[in-house]
Amino acid sequence: MKRWKWLAFVVLLVVNAIVIFYAYQNSQYQSAEAHAGFPIAKEAERIEQSEGLTIYEWDKAKRNGDVPLSYRLIIWQRGWEKTAEQGPTTFYKKGDYQIMLTALENEISLHDVPGGEGE
Repeated sequence: MKRWKWLAFVVLLVVNAIVIFYAYQNSQYQSAEAHAGFPIAKEAERIEQSEGLTIYEWDKAKRNGDVPLSYRLIIWQRGWEKTAEQGPTTFYKKGDYQIMLTALENEISLHDVPGGEGE
């Protein structure tokens, strides 16, 4: 009986840790105003914006197009589907809206995709 109580305690502890981690990670991202609510890190600083393009300085972005797993999970959780990948650029789609996420060293850019370019 004690073993079951111990197991239940460990399971509850793990579930609580996952919930707290998820809530924390989710709170670190906001919706980009100009790109159909595509998530962007709150700590990313917008350095340039023009029609259909926004560039952010973000120290977690890497040169090879890599972004943190937590960011990819938030993108997925908010309903964006990865449709293609070309070098440092990843294409995402949500409904009829498509976007390109390009990650370079300490910089990411969001660019609206006209038509079906990324598919």
